[in-house]
Amino acid sequence: MKPILIRTFSGGIYTLLILVSIFMGAKFFGSLLLVLLFLSLMEFYRMLSFGDIKPDKVTFIFAGIFSYLIHLSYLWNYLEATYLYLILPAIFLMIIVELFRKTKNPFINISSTIFGLIYLVLPISLLNVLYSIGITDSNTSADLIFGFFIIIWTNDTFAYLSGMIFGRHKFFERISPKKTWEGTIGGLIFGIIGAYVLSIFFTQINTLEWIGFALVIIIFGTFGDLIESMLKRTFELKDSGSIMPGHGGILDRLDSILVAVPFALVYIVLVLN
Repeated sequence: MKPILIRTFSGGIYTLLILVSIFMGAKFFGSLLLVLLFLSLMEFYRMLSFGDIKPDKVTFIFAGIFSYLIHLSYLWNYLEATYLYLILPAIFLMIIVELFRKTKNPFINISSTIFGLIYLVLPISLLNVLYSIGITDSNTSADLIFGFFIIIWTNDTFAYLSGMIFGRHKFFERISPKKTWEGTIGGLIFGIIGAYVLSIFFTQINTLEWIGFALVIIIFGTFGDLIESMLKRTFELKDSGSIMPGHGGILDRLDSILVAVPFALVYIVLVLN
């Protein structure tokens, strides 16, 4: 099977899982994100091992999953807000455990794992917030999270196709040699078109607000892609993993989402509300 067909097939399955979970409800969506978070934490730990960084795997993954579940339980009204404080000892547990491990660079281990929690757990948790947030007090729907993913995927797809067909001028060669200005601009244009189409069907926000939403997602999603490329170059890796044929790992699919979602949420809270 040709590489582009393999890429399309595995990407299609991933896309279908996300969309089905959105329409099935918050609990299905949050549960799928839990699986993606676990796989992402495993991939991130694997990446660190290529840089001779050796944090405690069990503590790192426990702290990440535990923090996510506490936050999710609060969002689903299973726990009161005071229980969010439990996340703090979970993070400091990684530091305490490092005291008892005879490793060469304990502070590098600690800083790397804390970065991993910020980079992975925080934005994936915020996707659940984006799912439930409404523009008005009486309106909470999945329109925004659906639009978020459509814009991200439209940008990624057309950036890839535009770059493959028209790519000539390097965009950020030091970090991502294959990324071009033509691909970046192509993804931006089609992402904005996608936002316009969304505004026709989802009138919770108007066309200009959808386009503003798209611009925030695309700009910071591009930075997210570059940040993950920087991490892979640091550890001399082509992909974060191999679970998705044609794409690499879960992190290779989530890279733009991880950085885009905090800025998208801020745009909604400060601009749209």
